[in-house]
Amino acid sequence: MECSTNQLSYECFTCKKKVADLLNHECEYEFQKTCYFCNTAVNNEDYDEHSVICFQDYKDRQNKYFDQIVQDEKKNLNYLNLSVNHILAGAKNCNEIIIKLITDSKEMMFNQKEDKQEIKKLKQENTKLQQTLEDMNKEITELKNVVYENITALANQEEIQNLNKEIIKLNQVVEENATEFLALKKTTQQPQVMQHLFKDKHIIKLDQMNLRLLSDEAYYSEAVYSPEGYYYRIKIYTRSTNEKNVAIFFQLIRGELDDALKWPFSKKIIFTLRNNEKFFAHTIMPENYIQSLNASSFDKPTEEFNVAVGFPNFISHQELKQFIINNNLYITITIQ
Repeated sequence: MECSTNQLSYECFTCKKKVADLLNHECEYEFQKTCYFCNTAVNNEDYDEHSVICFQDYKDRQNKYFDQIVQDEKKNLNYLNLSVNHILAGAKNCNEIIIKLITDSKEMMFNQKEDKQEIKKLKQENTKLQQTLEDMNKEITELKNVVYENITALANQEEIQNLNKEIIKLNQVVEENATEFLALKKTTQQPQVMQHLFKDKHIIKLDQMNLRLLSDEAYYSEAVYSPEGYYYRIKIYTRSTNEKNVAIFFQLIRGELDDALKWPFSKKIIFTLRNNEKFFAHTIMPENYIQSLNASSFDKPTEEFNVAVGFPNFISHQELKQFIINNNLYITITIQ
């Protein structure tokens, strides 16, 4: 707004216009205030209305914020209740497992008595086998003496060569029988070996599968001997790295019969799951590992055990459900 006078002797410090009467001068400049709630500059004439509206908005936002805090605390309380219930259920299951372990221990003590009777029978058979081997050695010695006595009387060189071949074969038979005898004698001196030596199948029972499928821990089976005398165990992850599959591995362990066995291990290992109608199986072929980094897993163990080999994704949890019976899973291991 322009001043009514033409004498421009003063300059307004607000609008920068020259006026005659500085005290009575009016200009377009309006002072502003900063809103306490939104930190926005507002004209003086609008400040009261703006602050009321801004305060109401600020109050609404604060109410929503505190309501959200209350809801979050209620959720946390619900989660805490669920966790407590889960812990109580886990404690109950642990108690059931402990009771079952005590029962299984009693059964194992009973089985050990039966194993002692079986070992006694094997020792008796071993004594008979030793006597038979000694008789065979006597007969072979007598046969050798007869052959040597008649060699000089034989004029036909071809007959002499045939007799030498027969003698070599007889020596091989004696050596083979002696090796089997020593192996059998050694196993009868080791009760823990004879307990599993002649089993052609190894069946593993995993109970409490509802809990095992939630655990990342590895399960190791009892170490057993194959029918040929190889000592091994099975390693199982019921929840593998991707959390949706079961992993299973075969692991050779240093055993009492290793010196009498043929190496590297070359037998097929078959893992089988069954129910009344279906079966699921995977096979480890040692020859497929000849050029791989795990080839040494089938060599004669030099340490306590070799590196385990098998299937990281043996079967998915979805497929596994059809083989779980009464919360138990049965896995059959066959060595062929």
